[in-house]
Amino acid sequence: MAENIRMDSHKLIYHPETVARWLKGEMIYPIEIEISPSGACNHRCVFCAVDYVGYRPDFLDKDTILRDIAQMSKKGLKSVICSGEGEPLLNKDMPEIAKGIRAWGVDVAMSTNGALFTKEKAEDCLEAFTWIRFSVASMEEDSYNSIQRGQAGDLGRVKVNLAEAVRLKRDKKLKTTLGVQCLLMPENMGQLPGMARQLREIGVDYFTIKPYSQHLHSGNTFQIDYSAMLELEKEIRQYATETFQIYFRANAMKKIHHEKCYQQCHGLPFMTHIDARGNVWPCVAHIGTEEFCYGNIYEQTFEEIWEGSRRREITDKLNCLDINKVCREACRLDEINRYLDELKHPGEHVNFI
Repeated sequence: MAENIRMDSHKLIYHPETVARWLKGEMIYPIEIEISPSGACNHRCVFCAVDYVGYRPDFLDKDTILRDIAQMSKKGLKSVICSGEGEPLLNKDMPEIAKGIRAWGVDVAMSTNGALFTKEKAEDCLEAFTWIRFSVASMEEDSYNSIQRGQAGDLGRVKVNLAEAVRLKRDKKLKTTLGVQCLLMPENMGQLPGMARQLREIGVDYFTIKPYSQHLHSGNTFQIDYSAMLELEKEIRQYATETFQIYFRANAMKKIHHEKCYQQCHGLPFMTHIDARGNVWPCVAHIGTEEFCYGNIYEQTFEEIWEGSRRREITDKLNCLDINKVCREACRLDEINRYLDELKHPGEHVNFI
């Protein structure tokens, strides 16, 4: 791949104008939002962070979310990730949602288990996506089934769907980045070098291995010692090439069970989450905690919610909480928070560049 996608870091450094406005205390709109097209899921992964929500068959309304994306695109929104509580492709309107977001000039991406991303769906909407990330726990059937707990034959379907997406990308000369993400667990660690080899043969653009991060409300709990797994990186990296990248998230793994070096989440204004029922949350960590719900896009527009007093009150409340007790370890905003905290509290001699 021609670019480094900073998988284990952050990209806020590419948005200095928005960061400068934030530093001045101005109200900013999110650069990125995550939406949940579907609350339902066709898998029951043992590591699912939002199992406590209940996999409800709620589906985000296409017209409502595209109404708000149109507003937000004029206010600074740059990207939308379709992921969330369930499998996005269970929403029958997912292809139209993706194409509609892209039509407003906003980058759109999707995280999917891949079992439903058929050749027909790929032909319909692959071109709209900046990237698609397939969540795959293993390329060996027994391990895959025991970890992801989907339908019989899902792994075979995922392999076919991956290959078809790669073929379509090549045939149409699309820029869509196709990657596979795997959560590192003791059950699959020995299989990952072989998995890297298979994915390289299929032709995806990258393979990323990330750690398990305990969600505050999840019923799924694991205690994993990642310090004993870091040596695996060297063995997996031997399969990397110029066109197939390996992102072994050692930086995130080393943060597990360590306290955060900042006192509050500075990153909340830069991204937010909309669930399958239209509720707007500060981030995935607080889904379902009603006192932290900013509002609902079926009752107000996103603009009204974002600029309203309730969001400001919730932000003030969150800033008073112990971030090491209410937030996940190595969360998505961690690197952003480290960066922003340093801007807020610079050390000495900063003028000697």
